[in-house]
Amino acid sequence: MPDWSTVRTVGTEEEAALIAGYLRSVGLEARIESLLFHQEPVTFGGLGEVRIQVPGESSAAAERALASLGDEVAGSEPGSSDEMNQDEPPAGR
Repeated sequence: MPDWSTVRTVGTEEEAALIAGYLRSVGLEARIESLLFHQEPVTFGGLGEVRIQVPGESSAAAERALASLGDEVAGSEPGSSDEMNQDEPPAGR
């Protein structure tokens, strides 16, 4: 049984599923550990955490994969200055 390492902690199971799915798509084993308490809407502290974990020996590769994903997303976010300037005429015209 592998020793699991937490690579990200998020607030929702949906976000965790997306991140774990991405890690799996690049060939890394990933699991989700949800500490959410569903009887009450708790979104803080330990009862509001969902952890994405990978085997300990894969943690560096997972961090690199997530870092490269962040770079890709940052360059294509809606509302970035490059996108906004392409469709709008310069101010004052």
